[in-house]
Amino acid sequence: MAITNTYFSSNFTPRQVDKVWDKYVNSGVLLEGSIRGVIGDSWVRCNEAGVDPASSRTRICLKSNIYQSLLDENTQLIEAAKPVMEHASQLLAESGSMMILADKDGVCLHVEGDRRTVEDGYEIDLCKGANWSEYAAGTNAIGTVLSVKKPVKVNTTEHFCEGIKSWSCAAMVIRDPGTKEIIGALDVSGLTSSFNHHALALVVEAAGRIESSLVKLRLEQSNRLLDSAVSLFPSRSNDALILLDNNGTLIKANGNVSSYLAARGIDFNTDNHTTKLLDENCRPILKSEDNWLDSNWIQPVMENGEKLGSVICIPPIHRHTGINDHKSKSSCFSLSTNKVFFEDIIGSTMTLRKTIEKAKNLAISPVPVLIHGETGVGKEMFAKAIHSASKNRNGSLIVLNCGGLSHELIASELFGHAEDAFTGAAQGGKIGKIEAADGGTLFLDEIGAMPLEIQTNFLRFLQEGEICRLGENHQRKVNCRIVAATNRDLSHDVKVGLFRKDLYYRISVVSLKIPVLRERKNDIAELARYFTKKIAERDEMKPKSISDEFIATLMKHDWPGNVRELRNIIESAILMCSKNTLTAAHLPEEFQHQTVDDGQITLDNILNEQENLKLDDAERLVIVSTIKATNGNLTKTARRLGIAKSTLYLKLKKYNLDRDAAMSTKPAS
Repeated sequence: MAITNTYFSSNFTPRQVDKVWDKYVNSGVLLEGSIRGVIGDSWVRCNEAGVDPASSRTRICLKSNIYQSLLDENTQLIEAAKPVMEHASQLLAESGSMMILADKDGVCLHVEGDRRTVEDGYEIDLCKGANWSEYAAGTNAIGTVLSVKKPVKVNTTEHFCEGIKSWSCAAMVIRDPGTKEIIGALDVSGLTSSFNHHALALVVEAAGRIESSLVKLRLEQSNRLLDSAVSLFPSRSNDALILLDNNGTLIKANGNVSSYLAARGIDFNTDNHTTKLLDENCRPILKSEDNWLDSNWIQPVMENGEKLGSVICIPPIHRHTGINDHKSKSSCFSLSTNKVFFEDIIGSTMTLRKTIEKAKNLAISPVPVLIHGETGVGKEMFAKAIHSASKNRNGSLIVLNCGGLSHELIASELFGHAEDAFTGAAQGGKIGKIEAADGGTLFLDEIGAMPLEIQTNFLRFLQEGEICRLGENHQRKVNCRIVAATNRDLSHDVKVGLFRKDLYYRISVVSLKIPVLRERKNDIAELARYFTKKIAERDEMKPKSISDEFIATLMKHDWPGNVRELRNIIESAILMCSKNTLTAAHLPEEFQHQTVDDGQITLDNILNEQENLKLDDAERLVIVSTIKATNGNLTKTARRLGIAKSTLYLKLKKYNLDRDAAMSTKPAS
């Protein structure tokens, strides 16, 4: 149904709507065509649900522990939505509005926007942890959009509850990129006097961007899951193996799956990657006459304490007896932790090799290491390599990402807790990440996001070597190596009071800066071939060849997401390529019209990439690189180099070069 359909839009004035509402709540009479159809149907649903039309707020606000569990369940949705909402925050502030992310049941998960409007929202419980479904709060954009599953705007008097008629709102559903099921809603709300009437267009566009971000996050998560479980598939050739993500959705299946499931009365298409096999409690969704799925066949895929997904290992049915060849949980299969060594870090440019050599020297020392680097440069890979080369290599490497965790959750994750330490605490208590790393290495990613109160307790552990679980009063000795990482300027955070100075000096005894990909572009071809090979091995297919045009296009990109972005782009290109060779046509549209920055090719860059160069060799490399960057245009080349065109010709003669020779010269390795 289009947004402009009369069911959704009309020219009724607020005064007309208010009269219709007054008649409906007092007499139950609602004439067809007297208000918008979408609003009239919503009022009827609210009336049948027993919503009080005199109410001035929602009737359901969650307790903090239940709200926290919802945040945990919707981590990926929140991660995808936050950057989009923050990007819109300035526009929202200027228009006196706020943007609200809600889950599939209408519970507000995250809020951004005009500070005064956010504060006004608390007066009607339009805030985090509040339920704004139609059942809880009457007709409103969040609840109504979840009911009609189409973009909705609710103006002033169209609200069912009298106490919120001074507000206007617009909302759009957010759908799962794979299953297309509704997983949430995005809303823009504001007091009517300042409400931006283009809000519906804004919220539809923003919801689309969140869904696009979810696609990228799911792709990254699927890559990690596949990389962690890929070793199972060739080693379990007699079993049917099904790899599922945390939503229970199919990621990969081997050739035995269809026949093994058919023998158990299950019709399953392994080509349909939107099919869900398990629900959130790991119970089978596909039904048969028999209870075909043994719980012993399901194993989690873990990486550094994080569950990436599950593997179902189905044994064959014995051909003579028709009985399942059951295997014990312990013997079915095991997943080994993927160790990373310095030799696994791909790249040969001098900036990277020098960083690796420094990291090797740091690895043999027990002192804390602080790794600096932009998102996607490979900070965790360096942390794993440092652990593998350290004296603690036989212990566990425990990873905790401090970003996006609440104060309560990060305290519990770090230090553990006793039974009954707080509402929702695990029965029997829970060991924390610090204890789990005893004898090994604790890697704290995004340490700059650690709350100040937790920093104090963590500093005490570093000084004393002891921790106390939440809810306990006795100390536990722990000895582990600390490696931390950040993409923030912690020294600046110290100055402005966001990070403790004493903790900063404690964790940054030695630091390691990982170079960004745009500073080592000569590694792009090697990385592209490596990723193409690994993806082919994972997917059990023949590797694609890579054209020079493909590499040249990659070289022009600025790579704000660094190596992680490159990996995702290669993965996307392979999916788009139906032939044997990757070309520029298989890259996203934004890659097709790139130009090289005028200041990109400099003598400094060349010297950073090459060791023991003579001055003449460096000058020759700069000239060749600049000619290539200008596609052989010698006038532009001379202009970029800051020399006369006649001088350029003299230098070409000096180095026995011409335009064609320069264009065909391969980069030095």
